[in-house]
Amino acid sequence: MVNPNTSPSMSAAIATECRGAARASTTVDVLNPRRGPRSIESYTEDCLASAATVELVMEHRDAYDGYVVACFDDPAVRALRELVRGPVIGIAEAAAHMASLVAAKFSVVTVMRRSKPRLAESIERAGLAGRCGSVRAVDLSVLQIEEDLDATRAIIAAEARRAMEEDDAEAICLGCAGLGPLDKSLQAELGIPVLDGCGCAVKLVEACVEYGITTSKYLSYAAPPEKEYVDWPVFDTAGAGQH
Repeated sequence: MVNPNTSPSMSAAIATECRGAARASTTVDVLNPRRGPRSIESYTEDCLASAATVELVMEHRDAYDGYVVACFDDPAVRALRELVRGPVIGIAEAAAHMASLVAAKFSVVTVMRRSKPRLAESIERAGLAGRCGSVRAVDLSVLQIEEDLDATRAIIAAEARRAMEEDDAEAICLGCAGLGPLDKSLQAELGIPVLDGCGCAVKLVEACVEYGITTSKYLSYAAPPEKEYVDWPVFDTAGAGQH
């Protein structure tokens, strides 16, 4: 699991949720870049976090069977598929795909209104824009989520109910990795599936590994061309994606 931001407390919360979702036989490590934004709430932060995430995964590309990017923007996911052999899954696409299997229409509930266009783009990249009834946001920042989890839960629940009543949402995708601890309690309260993208992604990586499939290197996710990277941290693409 890669938490693309640099918040240690969020990485710890993600670790708890992901290890709870994983099989007992699955080892889950949660890493975050050494540099970059504390949270990802803009296109600029997405771009900077993506570069730092690529560097981090390149350092560990021989160590793991699969990778999850734990941010609903799905930063760097497509680049990482060029660079490693094992499955790379973003939490937005994981939640959206799983929601589409259990509901005809789903909504995303996230934090910060300015995040809505970016998250809608994540759903569109996953090919499921037609199944997404809405992307809704509440007035919280990413780092405020964990300050008072009970208050956050109440705010998210109210917005999810509006998605059900106004957008005919039959499932809710939690649009931030930091909201993961709320999935089961919200599901019990709302009476519809509530999906934490981190948990969904862990199960999908496990399924890919157990089924024996890896990222296709035929065209789109072939290794990038070998070339010089000028004034950049050590970044050797030789053999990328062959591991």
